[in-house]
Amino acid sequence: MSVLSLVLVSCNKDYHGTLNETFYSKPVQTLSDITLHRSKDGKVIAILNAPKVEAYSGDSSKTVFPSGLKVTFLNDDLSTKTILTARYAIAYDSSDLVYIKDSVKIINLNSKDTIYSQELYWNKTEKLVYTYTPIRRYSTSGQDFGDGMFSNEVFDSVTIINPRGSQTVEED
Repeated sequence: MSVLSLVLVSCNKDYHGTLNETFYSKPVQTLSDITLHRSKDGKVIAILNAPKVEAYSGDSSKTVFPSGLKVTFLNDDLSTKTILTARYAIAYDSSDLVYIKDSVKIINLNSKDTIYSQELYWNKTEKLVYTYTPIRRYSTSGQDFGDGMFSNEVFDSVTIINPRGSQTVEED
């Protein structure tokens, strides 16, 4: 038992008794080609695919998607509602906050909208997705831009901050 304690202590601290930062800077687990299903009340509501996932421990434990991710949100009939893709994401375990960045693209198949941004935040507790960076939205009625956006986590309701652009509106 004392040998096991010595081994565990030596992994976490250097010979001066200070925390070994190198130990916590490396992932404790790495997964490849993952598919995760998120369900609510027994129904699958989202599918996450990622080529690589790294889990880190310590005071700032987190899950990193260094090679990007694709999240497919589903309708009640299991058809695709929305697809979110990005080249990088990080989920912070202590704050329920997910930071998604680099070529973020959201395609809403129900509304026929596509939104582009360089970063997004997802607050899992508030069930809110938002960004304060410029966005570009293409829809069946035109193209517009904004200084950011807010949405519920399944992108049913999107509000663009300071929208501008051209939209075609049909009159009765």
